[in-house]
Amino acid sequence: MNKYILTCALALTCINNEGIATSDIPNNVRKFSKNTLIPREILLAKPDRFCVKLSKNGEYISYFSRSNKGVELCIETVDNNKLIRKFPVINSRNMYAYIWCHDNENILLPEDNQGDENDHILCLNIKTGEKKNITPFQKSKSFVIQTSENFPKEVLICNNQRNPQWFDVYKINILTGTSELIFENSAYTSMMFNENFQLKILFKTLPNGDTELRSETGKILMTVPFEDVGVFVPYHLAKGKDILYASHPMGKDKASLIAFNLKTKEKKILFESEESDVKLASCDPKTFEPQLAEVNYLRKKDFALTESINNLLKLLKDKFKQKEFYIQSRNKDDTKWLVVTQESNESVKYYLFNNEKKHLKYLFSNQPSLDKYHLQKMEPLVIKSRDGLDLVCYLTRANTSNNDKATPLVAYIHGGPWARDYYGFDKTAQLLANRGYAVLQINYRGSEGFGKKFFNAINKNLESVRNDIIDAIQWTIDNGIADKNKIAIMGGSFGGYSTLAGLAFTPDFFCCGVDIVGPSNFITLLSSVPDYWKPSMVCWYKTAGNPDTPEDIPYLKSISPLFKKDDIKSPLLVFQGQNDPRVVKAESDQIVKALKDKNRPVAYVLYPDEGHGFHKEENIKSYIAFTEKFLSKFLNGWFEPYNEEELKTSSHQILEGKDLLQ
Repeated sequence: MNKYILTCALALTCINNEGIATSDIPNNVRKFSKNTLIPREILLAKPDRFCVKLSKNGEYISYFSRSNKGVELCIETVDNNKLIRKFPVINSRNMYAYIWCHDNENILLPEDNQGDENDHILCLNIKTGEKKNITPFQKSKSFVIQTSENFPKEVLICNNQRNPQWFDVYKINILTGTSELIFENSAYTSMMFNENFQLKILFKTLPNGDTELRSETGKILMTVPFEDVGVFVPYHLAKGKDILYASHPMGKDKASLIAFNLKTKEKKILFESEESDVKLASCDPKTFEPQLAEVNYLRKKDFALTESINNLLKLLKDKFKQKEFYIQSRNKDDTKWLVVTQESNESVKYYLFNNEKKHLKYLFSNQPSLDKYHLQKMEPLVIKSRDGLDLVCYLTRANTSNNDKATPLVAYIHGGPWARDYYGFDKTAQLLANRGYAVLQINYRGSEGFGKKFFNAINKNLESVRNDIIDAIQWTIDNGIADKNKIAIMGGSFGGYSTLAGLAFTPDFFCCGVDIVGPSNFITLLSSVPDYWKPSMVCWYKTAGNPDTPEDIPYLKSISPLFKKDDIKSPLLVFQGQNDPRVVKAESDQIVKALKDKNRPVAYVLYPDEGHGFHKEENIKSYIAFTEKFLSKFLNGWFEPYNEEELKTSSHQILEGKDLLQ
């Protein structure tokens, strides 16, 4: 949820002779082929291999893999795919943030305590198998801010042990674990260092929401106004030069990719687009110079910034035809690229591209067991809001035998609110479609990537987010896609809030809702954030209001579902992680208690070993099992029966509404 870095009758259920559960479902859904129901074990389990990365020298690839012990980080050679090391992964909820060190022998992996997000950094040696914590700071959060080929045995790490609100910078030797405080921070939300570990830029959030970029001596280099902050993205510094590469609106609505000279303060546009904000897609690993820009409105488009990269891009486009692909990583001498394809209706595929020999080698699929099942294609849409905004949405139609008839629909709402949905494979959307529901994902106002006007349209206007969601769903009803009597809403974090708000403020529109770690009261939400959020909380105050400002209280109440609890009448399923530091457990407790006191249908499932969202595979499968059983009662779709072993290994605790999950 951080801006930068969150009344239907119950249907009789039975089990048919194929072992597939059905409810009293419409004929068009009943014709859905029984043999194509995808088991949760296959669709919702963590992929066989995921989060693949290339070592700096290009000799190894690393990836996470499922095993009987949970998840392991595996390292194998690129040339002959020889597995050389496995590391069990216990509490890493931020697995995708792991990085290769420049010595090509060590990997840095963040690990927290059952979802509390107080990460420490593990150093994993692929030669010896040694695993050690190089940030043994107590009750604090650490993250890597910089590595460099100039210092292959050292790393710069931020930590907030000294002051929970501010992150100091330490230089740590990854072999000995010795640390040196190199910057004591008391005013800046982030910092940027060059390849020589020299401090170059300090980022300061001002009380009015503007962001200042300052030099190491405190001199103001650039001021980014609050209305531009949401589309401003700093990437990195050029090697050997005082040049910052960033996305910046440059006085326009959409952000351009720019080079900012720290000495002259000149801003040079490298690529711009009227479609969407421009992002940096890939850069030269030797000079750090941007070489590939990305524009992503309905679907991703890549634009080469140099002739050499353009020739290679054309070659890859010819190989992959119409498939979207990403250059995931490049080795130091730029001879090997790790390339990924991600289509909406197939598993993710990994390739190794030798750009000297112009040879593309297929490595593996992240989940080959999925490829034998039919997956639904995602359809990009642009739907007008009632006040004229273009809402980029993605529709995954129900996997039924007759798409000419309206089906039940699940509005699957993204979190943030400063995030967005993209075209591509989405396992939750695929599961819901496989169970007989159309799925609509909506980029409501405030979603990122569509320019600053769209981004800022959420500020003190959260009621219009609800309207955006209703308007998009209404379009599917008007076009014969969705059955108006069988509309559900579901989401996590801000998507969970949108679920609660949908049921509270438009109680006759939705027949049920599924809330995952969603806030119910903006006054208590914004009063209970982690300490290290506080320096940047002005973004939330500008969006929703400040609970410490009396004149903001009426608006905060007006957008909080808890204060409209009496209007909620449709069944609600609530999921919560006990250790969530962003949306604390009290947010779910208070809305569940309010509904229970009113005898409204509500189920509440708690995970004592999770935080903001669920990351343990056994918990993910149980949460989805409960979700599809709950939805089947009120949308009359298919569901896979509970697996006793599946539930036994999960940590879930059903605190309320067990009857709604049976």
